[in-house]
Amino acid sequence: MADNDEYERFLQTHEFQLVVNNIPKHFYRRLYEKMHNEIFDSGSYFQLCPADDDDEELEGTYNAERRYYVSTLEDVVLDPHNDENAIFLIDHAWTYRIKDARNNLKTIPALYERMASLMNIDAETKEDGIELILQRMWKYNQTYTLTSTQVETQRDCEETYEPYWYIMDELGSSIRHSNTNANVCCTSFFFGPSQTMFSIFYPIVRIEQPYTEIFRNFVYDNNETLDRSIRLLPWKHLHARKTFLRHLTIENSSELFNQKLQNSLDIFEKCHQHDLYDKKQILMNDSTKIDQDRVWKVYTDHELVTQYLNDKHYQLIDDPDQADILFVMKQLNEFRHETIENKLINQFPLENIITNKELLALTARRWKSLNGSSTSDNDPYIDSHGSPPWLATTFNLTYELSQFAVYFQYREDQQLDNTWIVKPINLTRSIDMSVTNSFDMIIRLPESGPKIACKYVSSPVLLKIPEMENQSIKFDVRYVILLRSLRPLKLYVHKIFWLRFANKPFSLKELDDYETHFTVMNYRPNAFLRQMNCHIFTSMYNEQYGHNEQWSIVEQRIFQMFREIFQCASIEEPPFGIASCSSSRALYAADLMLEMIDNKVQPKLLEINFTPDCYRACTFYPNFYNQVFNVLFRDIAAEQDVIDISV
Repeated sequence: MADNDEYERFLQTHEFQLVVNNIPKHFYRRLYEKMHNEIFDSGSYFQLCPADDDDEELEGTYNAERRYYVSTLEDVVLDPHNDENAIFLIDHAWTYRIKDARNNLKTIPALYERMASLMNIDAETKEDGIELILQRMWKYNQTYTLTSTQVETQRDCEETYEPYWYIMDELGSSIRHSNTNANVCCTSFFFGPSQTMFSIFYPIVRIEQPYTEIFRNFVYDNNETLDRSIRLLPWKHLHARKTFLRHLTIENSSELFNQKLQNSLDIFEKCHQHDLYDKKQILMNDSTKIDQDRVWKVYTDHELVTQYLNDKHYQLIDDPDQADILFVMKQLNEFRHETIENKLINQFPLENIITNKELLALTARRWKSLNGSSTSDNDPYIDSHGSPPWLATTFNLTYELSQFAVYFQYREDQQLDNTWIVKPINLTRSIDMSVTNSFDMIIRLPESGPKIACKYVSSPVLLKIPEMENQSIKFDVRYVILLRSLRPLKLYVHKIFWLRFANKPFSLKELDDYETHFTVMNYRPNAFLRQMNCHIFTSMYNEQYGHNEQWSIVEQRIFQMFREIFQCASIEEPPFGIASCSSSRALYAADLMLEMIDNKVQPKLLEINFTPDCYRACTFYPNFYNQVFNVLFRDIAAEQDVIDISV
């Protein structure tokens, strides 16, 4: 009876997985028993057979590196409709996060040897072998996600989903692909009672011929679309991939490159699906007009504001209904008269147009129509794409996978740098970001969630650090932006900007080395955090680069970039643009890098963050939030350490 109770609980708690994976109901009981007792009985039904390199049979262009294929044994019959035992577990040989993969191969006993054997790698040195494994593993990888709070607890870190990748054991990794003759379904399944992720497979057609090869479908969508063909390219021969993509040039496939995502109502409405806002601009009543001597009642859930907002013109209260100003960390979805009720609030309707990486990239493409000029030298793909000079060429891998693949091949053929950074569309702090020049990796990364691919800044302006023997390291710059009004544009930046540094000298040799390519160190356990104030940085920059352009010149270029992104964001009406609202004010953080192009420094916008972490600002400048509130809510910019960059 207890077993039945446990089985019933299994059905209840695993119902979603059972349904979404299309597992037939008559397999449920046996699947539970096998996972509960960890029964791996596939060896009684299947065998590994050496792959013949000269075999030109079915699907021969796929899985070129696999040493074996899987077949049934002589007397095995598998009936998907009547055989309740015909569902099998596959063990996982290696589970890892991308950022840990190299170190795993170096330090986990016997892992390198097992992966080298499984992937048919014969390298002269372990170092060479690891590089080959890191390239070839994308032909074997599968993925699932865990929440970041399940993995590690971080200060002031919201719950996010972080992907894990895994490689199945020798049997699972040897199941080959077929477009038309797949006879098993293979999927992952998380078993709650033991907190174990299994892979499972089961027949989808009757298998009765002796020694029948087992095939699965690597890409479940079986519609014959261009995107599906692109998604299958990682398993094809390199020559086949190049030939396929070279045919899809901008000349041969103009319809592919004439699609303008920045005009896609569906994408913008999807990102705004929970927003409710008045179609007409919300206007404040006369009674709330600014009185310089007024004491403003402020409601906030922001710990730093509570601690550091102590100007006599503000009174912190606990009741949001009684507040004049709402300064909240969670984005408000209801921008309507009955919600705002003549309050001032620290956000704008539909501001995710700039804070969401997916929409920011699309919004920036309006730059060309505003400025009427080209952004590239003899690159028809960038000209067609519409990327501004201050934003890296960016592809949405959900909607522009084919365009990205063709452009990747174009850059490869032109012998141009082909390093990309792949980002989740709406996560911060470098979570789930990868730097790579691997085509296979980029094509497969979206399996762990929606991604954008941005051209990596491969020629960044670097800073020589004296205590690192003057070695040059990568850095990025964070500016605090204060938006007081959209129409007319009233935009300010705080004079104090912030620097973040990599911990290792810049190099394109190991693209998976976090401390070489990323600068966010304050959320990584035991990582060194380099601190430098902006005045020291300015002096060092001018000493190292001032012979070409002083920092003051570069900074004006940065301010121009900020103006242009807000012009791009407000030129269109909602849902394509930020809604103008006289109740709205906003504080953002803009992160940027500097790229050296033809001996000229070009700022590159990385992202814009809503309610950014201002812990460092408050620690070093305790008056920070007093100044922010005075600019945003009292319209006092003089003597507030801000610069008006509106025009």
